[in-house]
Amino acid sequence: MHHFHYSQGGLFVEDVSLQSLAEKHGTPLYVYSKGTITSHFTRLDAALSGLDHLICYAVKANSNLAVLATIARLGGGFDIVSGGELYRVIKAGGDPRKCTFAGVGKTREEIAYALRERVRAIHVESESELRVVAEEATKLGLQAPVALRVNPNVDAGTHPYIATGLHDTKFGLELDRARVAVRFAIEHAHLALHGVSCHIGSQLDSPAPLEEAVTLLGRFALECREAGAPITSIDVGGGWPLGYGHEARPYPAAHEFADAIRRGLEASGATDLDVVTEPGRALVADAAILLTRALYRKSQGGKRFVIVDAGITELIRPALYGAFHAIAPVRAREGALTPADVVGPICESGDFFAHGRMLPPIEEGDLIAIYGAGAYGREMSSTYNARPLAPEVLVEGASFRVVRRRQTVEELWRLEE
Repeated sequence: MHHFHYSQGGLFVEDVSLQSLAEKHGTPLYVYSKGTITSHFTRLDAALSGLDHLICYAVKANSNLAVLATIARLGGGFDIVSGGELYRVIKAGGDPRKCTFAGVGKTREEIAYALRERVRAIHVESESELRVVAEEATKLGLQAPVALRVNPNVDAGTHPYIATGLHDTKFGLELDRARVAVRFAIEHAHLALHGVSCHIGSQLDSPAPLEEAVTLLGRFALECREAGAPITSIDVGGGWPLGYGHEARPYPAAHEFADAIRRGLEASGATDLDVVTEPGRALVADAAILLTRALYRKSQGGKRFVIVDAGITELIRPALYGAFHAIAPVRAREGALTPADVVGPICESGDFFAHGRMLPPIEEGDLIAIYGAGAYGREMSSTYNARPLAPEVLVEGASFRVVRRRQTVEELWRLEE
């Protein structure tokens, strides 16, 4: 449960008024709740109790240094997909030895950097990549810790853009190719194959596909052991779901997915493996709102439009995925709910947050909160239409601080000659 609530007729984050934050820092503005991040992490950690586990937060969801530092202080590790993300983790005080390095397109430079920083494991996604890891490890005189990402061909039943466990995606190795990679790793002096991994997709609406994937992965881990690889860990990926507001469909709780992992391990007979999970959205999505202001109202074509000062430059998920985000006025208003399209200022017809959303009366100048902006909000933002990037504020109880300032107009062309 997030820490955004109404008090005295206005919306608060923890003990801070969103109205006061808008007055001080303007809009659009990302507002984070540290308490929400903390409670989500501890709840997931408790759900996994009884398993030897490590929670590796998926940095791609939100790489703000303050967010990473919060996770690190809670004892979490990190799932990274680039050298830049590893650098940010280290800058934030994270332990590279708790980092798993995934991604299908790692460069030689990134692989060498990860090896020098002693990451927990490089998750290899192709035979070609495995050879490159071996070459870079040989140059450095190191034994590279690797895990093979297996593509289990399990349908996660989610949006095609965030489904990653089927054979027609770019991710991981099919089992037959993975077996070839296992033999190569076992025979190479500079490779230490100690893990297997998979990630079947995001926003899983049922634990069943995860249980199926863990069962398959556990059996493959035992097969690798029989071949001579000292497999000690299984990385079950992320995909832990999160609803985006009271109107969104309900999702299973964290303990249901943890139980699915347990059942999968038991079914495969691989109950002695350490378990790594890679939640991103589940930890940070509803830990933030995007605070925006209504600029104009208009009626056209039988529709009511509310035009706000945020757009796809700040939160592209509704346009990109058709994602649902709850929307509410910061100042509670009385009046009948009527349908409205909430749209941004960007010169694209796809610049919207909601179509036909039932909302109370909204006046020009009103502040509006768009929920669930903590994951893939600022992370996927852009300067399209020459719009400076919005700032971020982290709230803890009654205190708050700017954790990334607003970009200036001059900074838009600073890298240009």
